[in-house]
Amino acid sequence: MLYRISSNSCAVFDMKKRIKNVKRKKSQPKHDNYLLRIRKSERLYKFYYFRPIAGLHYHFEYRILTKEKTNGMLEMVSYNFKIVSGVPQKSSVTRVPEISKDQLKDIIQNVVRKTNTGPDEFEELDLSMFSTIDEQLEFLKQQDRVDTMYIM
Repeated sequence: MLYRISSNSCAVFDMKKRIKNVKRKKSQPKHDNYLLRIRKSERLYKFYYFRPIAGLHYHFEYRILTKEKTNGMLEMVSYNFKIVSGVPQKSSVTRVPEISKDQLKDIIQNVVRKTNTGPDEFEELDLSMFSTIDEQLEFLKQQDRVDTMYIM
């Protein structure tokens, strides 16, 4: 008997020589240049920038980027950003595939409180007022907040 196995699974034999389909987890590339992948009908939500005065010399920022998914939930990615010898670097990238708006608000408040972030060290960029991703990207370009080489 032949078994057809989809490209998203791999065959595992059990002791009775039958094939079981096991879904392969799609692993993210170690260095994924695309921090947020926007699917059809998804939009960016809010971007948060934490710029501690102590890190200004290194252009250090802690960034939280969010997008709104079609089900109303958010996806979040956070990372450290700094410029070393003129080269932008990202580190400590954390992804949260699904989070509510209330949970995001709590996270932002906790980061502000625990890092003693002052109003001059924090920026919230609200993109939810735009109805399409194209409008959002145009706004980000005008604000010089997007590197167009990462838009696909």
